[in-house]
Amino acid sequence: MKIDPNDLASQDSAHLLGDIVVPRPIAWVSTVDENGVFNLAPFSCYGLVSSFPMVVGFSVVHIGMGRKRHSQKY
Repeated sequence: MKIDPNDLASQDSAHLLGDIVVPRPIAWVSTVDENGVFNLAPFSCYGLVSSFPMVVGFSVVHIGMGRKRHSQKY
């Protein structure tokens, strides 16, 4: 499903984002590095930042002792 935020009224985008973050399911965040390698990582700490523009923020932290958070590369 594709949703163009430019086609939504301000109130509609606020409702959509609210439905994304409550209840709090796991957010799957995907990235592509400079070598074109895809990465997919689960995040449970995220929330609504703004409904206009539509922004959801998430927290990236280290586990500790210099170890990086685990994610799966595809």
